[in-house]
Amino acid sequence: MKSISFKYFASVFFLGDRGGLAFRLFSYFAVSLVLILGLQNAAEVALIKSMLHVPEKVQEQMLDLAYQADVLIAEGDLDELADWERGQYYYLFVLDDTNKPISGREMHPHFEYKLNYIRKIDTVLENRVNQPVIALPLNSGNQLVIQFPHQLHPARNFPYYFGIIQVIIAALILSVFSLLLARYLQRPLHQLQEASRRLADGDFSVRVANEVGDSVTEFNALACDFDHMTDRIQMLAEKQSRLIRDVSHELKTPLARHSLALHLLRKRIPEESQPLLDKLERESDEMNDLVTEILEFSRLENACYSANLVPMQLETLCHIQAQESRQTLRPEQSLVCDLGNATSMALADSRLLLRVVKNLLGNAIKYAGETAEITLSVKPPIKDDGQFVTVTVEDNGQGIAKQHIKRIFDPFTRLEAARDKQSGGYGLGLAIVKESMAVMKGTVKAENRDQGGLRIILSFPVAG
Repeated sequence: MKSISFKYFASVFFLGDRGGLAFRLFSYFAVSLVLILGLQNAAEVALIKSMLHVPEKVQEQMLDLAYQADVLIAEGDLDELADWERGQYYYLFVLDDTNKPISGREMHPHFEYKLNYIRKIDTVLENRVNQPVIALPLNSGNQLVIQFPHQLHPARNFPYYFGIIQVIIAALILSVFSLLLARYLQRPLHQLQEASRRLADGDFSVRVANEVGDSVTEFNALACDFDHMTDRIQMLAEKQSRLIRDVSHELKTPLARHSLALHLLRKRIPEESQPLLDKLERESDEMNDLVTEILEFSRLENACYSANLVPMQLETLCHIQAQESRQTLRPEQSLVCDLGNATSMALADSRLLLRVVKNLLGNAIKYAGETAEITLSVKPPIKDDGQFVTVTVEDNGQGIAKQHIKRIFDPFTRLEAARDKQSGGYGLGLAIVKESMAVMKGTVKAENRDQGGLRIILSFPVAG
């Protein structure tokens, strides 16, 4: 019966199941409302009990008036007593045991009626503004009755007090519940956010369904969908990588046979046909280089490369690669090295470091121009960030358009297809640089120089 009534109630108010977010939010706000109303009523009752009495200052004034009345009665001058009664701020009378004024003053009928409800000075007042009659006994056996002015009634400010109490209590309760609700909702959202970042970084092992749990139906469903998406992305990525790897490996064998055939053919064709054979060999070498780069990029991208990160002096390996790259400089190009800084030891893989510097110098030689000046430098950690040693390759060429800077590290990106084709580029060199730096726990950044040309900065972590 309870289950049926709940389902009917939930369907009417679109609350979903008990584990759903809508039902939980409704429950939290309902509890908040009940607490607000309950605390407000309790606070109002406490305020009424603590404030609904004759103020101490007024009590002192009334007691002083009683003393003055005793003095006047003792003197026996009733006319003076009547004048004294008229001259007071309060509407008052001195009454005998039959509730008649001993001064002979005429009493207002309404006041005379209120004598049936005389109160003591320590009485508890009503929570609405009125003018009760307060009685004080005198030494003469009479009593002084005073009408309490409505201007002094403590209940006159109760609407303001109640309003302030309601605002404060509502603000406190809502703040506490909002904080608890935010923490309750933020925890699974932060877990999903962290998982999405790890997935974006290539960690396909991330799963969040168990961490999020099933406390909220919607979050659990979202976490399950996220895990399913991760499985699908991992499967597709593995298929793509396997396809590229298999195709590249399959291309190696016919390319090797092609190179062997060209070598054998060179001895059998006449001299005038040798230039054509040279062109075929260059094309075959380019294809071999492309397949090699594809395989290298695939290993780096899919974390198949086991990096051997050891402390090393980067200047030494950069000098070796610079000497090798000088052999490919064009006649009017120059390569300047600034490698005498004796920087801190940095963590790097020697093979990947040589490959990265080779790719950057090769790109500069190809694209910076026939008269380009290329600079290779190694700089120690700067004061603001002493955790990285930087290797910089820059040239004074034309640079790259600002809108394309972020794209140059993407695989198979060729900003000027015709130029790249003529110079032998396939758009994998800088992609390999980026993946290599990621494997070595470093970073790479490209920027245009103010004076023209491109600057690429490699940051290697300092050895601890």
